[in-house]
Amino acid sequence: MATITLTEEQRKAIKQDFENQVEMLSDEEVEVLASKINDKVNIPFVREKKEQMILVKTVKKFDRLLYRNLPNELYGLVKDSQDGISDDEAKELEATLTERLNKKFDIPYIPEIIEAKIFKLLVGFIVSAMRKNFSILHQA
Repeated sequence: MATITLTEEQRKAIKQDFENQVEMLSDEEVEVLASKINDKVNIPFVREKKEQMILVKTVKKFDRLLYRNLPNELYGLVKDSQDGISDDEAKELEATLTERLNKKFDIPYIPEIIEAKIFKLLVGFIVSAMRKNFSILHQA
């Protein structure tokens, strides 16, 4: 087995990731994702503006969850549309993330069926953005 040694710069970058940064998505990306979900989901008894606020908070929470649980080299693909995963890899990653992260993800007071739909949409949008030549801001 080959031994790969990190440079001092790479070590510092990893340390900085863990100590200073807690999320990957920009405010604009969070709001775009929340709006896309809001177009497809209706939360009972909540007006549209309040729904959007709930969904923005949900996307931010999800972003932080992914940031803590996925290597940045993989999650960072949402920012790099030139070097992404294949369609097959996207399907596999979506299935894996949906299964594993749903246990750690909860939106209090939202019915489980609606939460599951939000979660599935969110995972789908994130994984699609990780594919080559895709981005969060320019998805259908």
